[in-house]
Amino acid sequence: MTEFMSFSATENLTTIPGRLISGHYRQSFGYKVKRSNGTKDYYLTLTLKGTGLFNNGKETFECQQDEVTLITPGTPHFYGTPENTLWEFYWCHFVPKEEWLPLLQLPEAIKGIRLARFHSENESLQVFSAFNELIQYNDETDFYSERFAINALEKILLLLSKSAMQPEYPLDSRIARTLALITQHYNQPYTVAELAALVNLSPSRFAHLFKRQTGESVMDMLNKIRLRQARKLIETTSLTMAEIAEEVGFNHPFYFSRQFSAFYGTSPAVCRKRIQQLRME
Repeated sequence: MTEFMSFSATENLTTIPGRLISGHYRQSFGYKVKRSNGTKDYYLTLTLKGTGLFNNGKETFECQQDEVTLITPGTPHFYGTPENTLWEFYWCHFVPKEEWLPLLQLPEAIKGIRLARFHSENESLQVFSAFNELIQYNDETDFYSERFAINALEKILLLLSKSAMQPEYPLDSRIARTLALITQHYNQPYTVAELAALVNLSPSRFAHLFKRQTGESVMDMLNKIRLRQARKLIETTSLTMAEIAEEVGFNHPFYFSRQFSAFYGTSPAVCRKRIQQLRME
Protein backbone atom coordinates (compact mmCIF):
# COMPACT_ATOMS: atom_id res chain seq x y z
CA MET A 1 0.00 0.00 0.00
CA THR A 2 1.19 3.52 -0.80
CA GLU A 3 2.68 5.37 2.16
CA PHE A 4 0.73 8.49 3.13
CA MET A 5 1.87 11.41 5.23
CA SER A 6 0.14 11.92 8.57
CA PHE A 7 -2.43 14.71 8.72
CA SER A 8 -4.79 15.57 11.57
CA ALA A 9 -6.23 19.01 10.86
CA THR A 10 -9.65 18.05 12.19
CA GLU A 11 -8.84 15.76 15.10
CA ASN A 12 -9.89 18.46 17.57
CA LEU A 13 -12.93 19.58 15.57
CA THR A 14 -15.83 20.21 17.92
CA THR A 15 -18.66 17.70 17.69
CA ILE A 16 -21.47 20.25 17.83
CA PRO A 17 -24.23 19.17 15.40
CA GLY A 18 -24.28 21.43 12.36
CA ARG A 19 -20.75 22.79 12.90
CA LEU A 20 -18.63 22.47 9.77
CA ILE A 21 -15.40 23.47 8.04
CA SER A 22 -14.90 23.44 4.28
CA GLY A 23 -12.56 24.35 1.45
CA HIS A 24 -11.55 24.12 -2.20
CA TYR A 25 -8.30 22.34 -3.08
CA ARG A 26 -6.37 21.86 -6.31
CA GLN A 27 -3.63 19.30 -5.68
CA SER A 28 -1.08 17.63 -7.96
CA PHE A 29 0.56 14.22 -7.58
CA GLY A 30 2.27 13.92 -4.20
CA TYR A 31 -0.67 15.25 -2.18
CA LYS A 32 -1.38 12.59 0.46
CA VAL A 33 -3.44 12.55 3.66
CA LYS A 34 -3.44 9.82 6.32
CA ARG A 35 -5.79 9.47 9.30
CA SER A 36 -5.11 6.04 10.76
CA ASN A 37 -7.84 6.37 13.40
CA GLY A 38 -10.34 8.26 11.27
CA THR A 39 -12.14 11.31 12.64
CA LYS A 40 -15.14 11.96 14.87
CA ASP A 41 -16.97 13.77 12.08
CA TYR A 42 -18.01 13.03 8.48
CA TYR A 43 -15.78 14.05 5.58
CA LEU A 44 -17.45 14.93 2.28
CA THR A 45 -15.73 15.61 -1.06
CA LEU A 46 -16.95 16.56 -4.53
CA THR A 47 -14.42 15.93 -7.29
CA LEU A 48 -14.43 18.78 -9.85
CA LYS A 49 -11.55 17.63 -12.07
CA GLY A 50 -9.09 14.77 -12.18
CA THR A 51 -9.14 11.82 -9.81
CA GLY A 52 -8.91 11.26 -6.06
CA LEU A 53 -7.55 8.01 -4.63
CA PHE A 54 -9.19 6.68 -1.44
CA ASN A 55 -8.15 3.80 0.80
CA ASN A 56 -9.59 2.49 4.10
CA GLY A 57 -6.49 0.51 5.07
CA LYS A 58 -7.56 -2.59 3.13
CA GLU A 59 -9.31 -1.52 -0.07
CA THR A 60 -8.76 1.25 -2.61
CA PHE A 61 -10.95 3.02 -5.15
CA GLU A 62 -10.72 6.13 -7.35
CA CYS A 63 -13.24 8.97 -7.25
CA GLN A 64 -13.82 10.55 -10.64
CA GLN A 65 -15.13 13.93 -11.80
CA ASP A 66 -18.66 14.78 -10.51
CA GLU A 67 -18.53 11.99 -7.93
CA VAL A 68 -19.00 12.53 -4.20
CA THR A 69 -17.35 10.58 -1.41
CA LEU A 70 -18.47 10.46 2.21
CA ILE A 71 -16.07 9.06 4.83
CA THR A 72 -17.89 7.95 7.97
CA PRO A 73 -16.68 8.66 11.54
CA GLY A 74 -14.05 6.30 12.89
CA THR A 75 -13.08 4.94 9.47
CA PRO A 76 -9.29 4.78 8.97
CA HIS A 77 -8.65 6.57 5.70
CA PHE A 78 -5.90 7.53 3.33
CA TYR A 79 -6.44 9.69 0.26
CA GLY A 80 -4.49 11.72 -2.25
CA THR A 81 -3.77 12.52 -5.89
CA PRO A 82 -2.72 9.60 -8.15
CA GLU A 83 0.20 9.84 -10.52
CA ASN A 84 -0.21 11.82 -13.75
CA THR A 85 -3.27 13.77 -12.64
CA LEU A 86 -4.37 16.99 -10.95
CA TRP A 87 -7.13 16.56 -8.39
CA GLU A 88 -9.45 19.53 -7.86
CA PHE A 89 -12.18 19.08 -5.27
CA TYR A 90 -14.48 20.71 -2.74
CA TRP A 91 -14.38 19.28 0.78
CA CYS A 92 -16.29 19.61 4.03
CA HIS A 93 -15.96 18.19 7.54
CA PHE A 94 -19.23 18.22 9.46
CA VAL A 95 -21.15 16.79 12.37
CA PRO A 96 -24.71 16.06 11.21
CA LYS A 97 -27.88 17.15 12.88
CA GLU A 98 -30.00 14.20 14.00
CA GLU A 99 -32.52 14.68 11.20
CA TRP A 100 -29.73 14.48 8.60
CA LEU A 101 -28.67 10.92 9.50
CA PRO A 102 -31.06 9.13 7.09
CA LEU A 103 -29.68 11.30 4.27
CA LEU A 104 -26.20 9.86 4.83
CA GLN A 105 -27.17 6.28 3.96
CA LEU A 106 -25.35 6.26 0.61
CA PRO A 107 -24.02 3.09 -1.07
CA GLU A 108 -20.52 2.08 0.06
CA ALA A 109 -17.67 2.12 -2.45
CA ILE A 110 -15.49 0.38 0.14
CA LYS A 111 -16.12 -0.25 3.83
CA GLY A 112 -16.65 3.03 5.68
CA ILE A 113 -16.41 5.21 2.56
CA ARG A 114 -19.60 5.94 0.64
CA LEU A 115 -20.00 7.12 -2.94
CA ALA A 116 -22.64 9.05 -4.88
CA ARG A 117 -22.93 9.56 -8.62
CA PHE A 118 -25.37 11.76 -10.51
CA HIS A 119 -27.77 10.68 -13.21
CA SER A 120 -28.02 14.02 -15.02
CA GLU A 121 -26.08 17.20 -15.65
CA ASN A 122 -28.78 19.14 -13.79
CA GLU A 123 -28.23 17.13 -10.60
CA SER A 124 -24.47 17.66 -10.86
CA LEU A 125 -24.89 21.41 -11.34
CA GLN A 126 -27.22 21.68 -8.34
CA VAL A 127 -24.71 19.98 -6.04
CA PHE A 128 -21.85 22.06 -7.47
CA SER A 129 -23.81 25.27 -6.85
CA ALA A 130 -24.76 24.27 -3.30
CA PHE A 131 -21.17 23.29 -2.46
CA ASN A 132 -19.93 26.59 -3.85
CA GLU A 133 -22.41 28.45 -1.63
CA LEU A 134 -21.41 26.37 1.39
CA ILE A 135 -17.75 27.33 1.01
CA GLN A 136 -18.55 30.97 0.26
CA TYR A 137 -20.78 31.42 3.31
CA ASN A 138 -18.52 29.36 5.57
CA ASP A 139 -15.65 31.76 4.84
CA GLU A 140 -17.73 34.62 6.23
CA THR A 141 -18.20 35.25 9.93
CA ASP A 142 -21.59 36.85 10.54
CA PHE A 143 -24.56 35.06 12.11
CA TYR A 144 -26.53 34.73 8.88
CA SER A 145 -23.60 33.34 6.88
CA GLU A 146 -23.24 30.42 9.30
CA ARG A 147 -26.94 29.63 8.89
CA PHE A 148 -26.69 29.88 5.10
CA ALA A 149 -23.69 27.50 5.10
CA ILE A 150 -25.59 24.92 7.15
CA ASN A 151 -28.60 25.24 4.84
CA ALA A 152 -26.34 24.74 1.81
CA LEU A 153 -24.90 21.57 3.37
CA GLU A 154 -28.38 20.25 4.08
CA LYS A 155 -29.32 20.90 0.44
CA ILE A 156 -26.26 18.91 -0.69
CA LEU A 157 -27.22 15.98 1.54
CA LEU A 158 -30.82 16.06 0.30
CA LEU A 159 -29.66 16.02 -3.33
CA LEU A 160 -27.25 13.14 -2.65
CA SER A 161 -29.94 11.11 -0.88
CA LYS A 162 -32.42 11.77 -3.68
CA SER A 163 -29.88 10.71 -6.30
CA ALA A 164 -29.01 7.56 -4.37
CA MET A 165 -32.69 6.55 -4.30
CA GLN A 166 -32.98 6.83 -8.07
CA PRO A 167 -31.78 3.82 -10.07
CA GLU A 168 -29.09 4.50 -12.64
CA TYR A 169 -31.08 2.47 -15.17
CA PRO A 170 -34.86 1.95 -15.55
CA LEU A 171 -36.09 -0.48 -12.92
CA ASP A 172 -36.89 -4.01 -13.94
CA SER A 173 -40.68 -4.37 -13.69
CA ARG A 174 -40.29 -7.17 -11.14
CA ILE A 175 -38.16 -5.00 -8.86
CA ALA A 176 -40.58 -2.09 -9.28
CA ARG A 177 -43.45 -4.39 -8.24
CA THR A 178 -41.50 -5.55 -5.20
CA LEU A 179 -40.73 -1.99 -4.11
CA ALA A 180 -44.38 -0.99 -4.45
CA LEU A 181 -45.41 -4.03 -2.41
CA ILE A 182 -43.03 -3.55 0.50
CA THR A 183 -43.69 0.19 0.57
CA GLN A 184 -47.44 -0.35 0.93
CA HIS A 185 -47.32 -3.46 3.16
CA TYR A 186 -44.09 -2.92 5.08
CA ASN A 187 -45.48 -4.52 8.26
CA GLN A 188 -45.82 -7.96 6.70
CA PRO A 189 -43.24 -10.63 7.68
CA TYR A 190 -41.75 -10.99 4.21
CA THR A 191 -38.77 -13.18 3.41
CA VAL A 192 -36.54 -12.94 0.35
CA ALA A 193 -37.83 -16.33 -0.84
CA GLU A 194 -41.47 -15.23 -0.57
CA LEU A 195 -40.88 -11.97 -2.44
CA ALA A 196 -38.88 -13.79 -5.11
CA ALA A 197 -41.71 -16.27 -5.64
CA LEU A 198 -44.20 -13.42 -6.13
CA VAL A 199 -42.22 -12.19 -9.15
CA ASN A 200 -41.31 -15.67 -10.44
CA LEU A 201 -37.58 -15.51 -9.71
CA SER A 202 -35.28 -17.77 -7.73
CA PRO A 203 -34.24 -16.25 -4.38
CA SER A 204 -30.60 -15.89 -5.45
CA ARG A 205 -31.46 -14.29 -8.81
CA PHE A 206 -34.00 -12.00 -7.16
CA ALA A 207 -31.60 -10.88 -4.41
CA HIS A 208 -28.84 -10.18 -6.94
CA LEU A 209 -31.13 -8.21 -9.27
CA PHE A 210 -32.65 -6.20 -6.41
CA LYS A 211 -29.21 -5.22 -5.04
CA ARG A 212 -27.88 -4.34 -8.50
CA GLN A 213 -30.86 -2.12 -9.31
CA THR A 214 -31.43 -0.41 -5.96
CA GLY A 215 -27.97 -0.49 -4.37
CA GLU A 216 -29.36 -2.20 -1.25
CA SER A 217 -30.35 -5.68 -0.20
CA VAL A 218 -34.05 -6.56 -0.03
CA MET A 219 -34.15 -6.72 3.76
CA ASP A 220 -32.09 -3.55 4.21
CA MET A 221 -34.57 -1.69 2.01
CA LEU A 222 -37.53 -3.14 3.91
CA ASN A 223 -35.94 -2.17 7.23
CA LYS A 224 -35.34 1.37 6.00
CA ILE A 225 -39.00 1.73 4.95
CA ARG A 226 -40.16 0.37 8.33
CA LEU A 227 -37.88 2.69 10.31
CA ARG A 228 -39.01 5.79 8.41
CA GLN A 229 -42.63 4.87 9.09
CA ALA A 230 -41.76 4.25 12.75
CA ARG A 231 -40.35 7.76 13.06
CA LYS A 232 -43.58 9.19 11.63
CA LEU A 233 -45.56 7.27 14.25
CA ILE A 234 -43.24 8.49 17.02
CA GLU A 235 -43.80 12.08 15.87
CA THR A 236 -47.54 11.93 15.29
CA THR A 237 -49.02 9.36 17.71
CA SER A 238 -48.95 8.43 21.39
CA LEU A 239 -48.40 4.72 20.70
CA THR A 240 -45.88 2.99 22.95
CA MET A 241 -42.58 1.88 21.44
CA ALA A 242 -43.71 -1.75 21.63
CA GLU A 243 -46.90 -0.87 19.75
CA ILE A 244 -44.95 1.06 17.11
CA ALA A 245 -42.52 -1.82 16.68
CA GLU A 246 -45.40 -4.22 16.06
CA GLU A 247 -47.22 -1.72 13.81
CA VAL A 248 -44.27 -1.39 11.40
CA GLY A 249 -43.37 -5.08 11.33
CA PHE A 250 -40.74 -5.68 14.03
CA ASN A 251 -41.53 -8.67 16.23
CA HIS A 252 -39.30 -7.65 19.11
CA PRO A 253 -39.20 -4.12 20.64
CA PHE A 254 -35.54 -4.52 21.62
CA TYR A 255 -34.55 -5.37 18.05
CA PHE A 256 -36.62 -2.44 16.79
CA SER A 257 -34.88 -0.07 19.23
CA ARG A 258 -31.46 -1.32 18.19
CA GLN A 259 -32.24 -0.92 14.48
CA PHE A 260 -33.75 2.54 15.02
CA SER A 261 -30.71 3.69 17.01
CA ALA A 262 -28.31 2.46 14.33
CA PHE A 263 -30.27 4.23 11.57
CA TYR A 264 -31.10 7.53 13.30
CA GLY A 265 -28.26 7.77 15.80
CA THR A 266 -30.60 7.91 18.79
CA SER A 267 -33.08 5.61 20.51
CA PRO A 268 -36.83 5.82 19.77
CA ALA A 269 -37.50 7.05 23.32
CA VAL A 270 -34.92 9.85 23.09
CA CYS A 271 -36.25 10.78 19.66
CA ARG A 272 -39.78 11.21 21.06
CA LYS A 273 -38.49 13.17 24.05
CA ARG A 274 -36.63 15.61 21.78
CA ILE A 275 -39.69 16.08 19.60
CA GLN A 276 -41.82 16.82 22.69
CA GLN A 277 -39.26 19.33 23.94
CA LEU A 278 -39.22 21.13 20.60
CA ARG A 279 -43.00 21.42 20.65
CA MET A 280 -42.89 22.97 24.13
CA GLU A 281 -40.41 25.69 23.11
